[in-house]
Amino acid sequence: MGDLAYPASPAELTPDWYTTALRSTGTIADGTSVTAASAEPIGVGVGILSLLWRVTLTYEGGEGPATAVLKLPHTVAGARQTADAFSFYGREVNFYREVGHRTPLGNPTLYASNYDPETKDFMLLLEDVGCRKQYDQLDGCPVEDALIAAKELASHHAWYWQDQGIIDADWTFRTCDPPNPQALPPTLRESWPLIEGEFAHLLPGPMLDAARRMPDACVELLERLSEPPLTLLHGDYRLDNLFFDPGAEDPVVAIDWQICGLGRAPYDIAYFMSQSLTPEDRKAADEQVLRTYHEGLRAGGVEDYSYDQCWEDYRLGILFCACYPLNAGALDLVNDRARALFEAMLTRSVAAITDLDALELMPS
Repeated sequence: MGDLAYPASPAELTPDWYTTALRSTGTIADGTSVTAASAEPIGVGVGILSLLWRVTLTYEGGEGPATAVLKLPHTVAGARQTADAFSFYGREVNFYREVGHRTPLGNPTLYASNYDPETKDFMLLLEDVGCRKQYDQLDGCPVEDALIAAKELASHHAWYWQDQGIIDADWTFRTCDPPNPQALPPTLRESWPLIEGEFAHLLPGPMLDAARRMPDACVELLERLSEPPLTLLHGDYRLDNLFFDPGAEDPVVAIDWQICGLGRAPYDIAYFMSQSLTPEDRKAADEQVLRTYHEGLRAGGVEDYSYDQCWEDYRLGILFCACYPLNAGALDLVNDRARALFEAMLTRSVAAITDLDALELMPS
């Protein structure tokens, strides 16, 4: 990709650059050229660890995608350091290069990519799926679409169930592999004064003590969720990253694969249900969604994994996923919406743990 292989922003990119990028994957024919490109930021305040632009493209000599999404490293030092420490950029580039075109779960088509394992610079040019339906995280996901999301997720998990090639790949990590167990406990401890001081009212009864103990319990929970059978997890399967079109060949498209890794499959569905549905909808649909999910695993060829085991792993995932809202110190509560989202995450997580009696899985 030449000198502009790792641009800091679209301002550095020319039509010739886009032509080379799109030709690199056969997205446009050799006789087709980009004549103009304009970019506008998207996902501001959402793409915490990367920067995103929607690029509008025009051509001569043939046709190509009218728009694309350009994804580049964050320019804020803290976000970049986190992404580099956890190899998030390399994971996502490798997902699109090696997995995206094979998994049955919908994901954006890869138009171009580049990654430097030494500097960890990266570039992704992806299909724009913004025309699909997306729900507001605060409103929550309707149950009928949660069932679709569960079925499609199960097809992906079944496809990579105990897949030795994915398990042995040099870019995949188990949820309990470094630096997760080294990083999570101290960040939870740093967040505790904020949780206790401003949000203790959202932790009723035994939840307050359980939340206080989570820094000491989270590593054991991570280890349990990293025991075989393993599959390739999305890692961040929630409404902000899901686009729906029930009538399409891929009824759900999942974006943002930076956190993908290896673990017990119900982790993803537990994260989705505890963060992306209202407590009322989630409670009413828990069993229906889990049975749909488990049936999807079986339809994909998973045989030695009972519904009872799936349910227990789901409860374990529900308990661990409380770590996300409890890690409030890592969140930027800069405005009313950010605070509302955080409070919804914590409230939903607490309700799920309570409704499923998941505290009985808490390490002593």
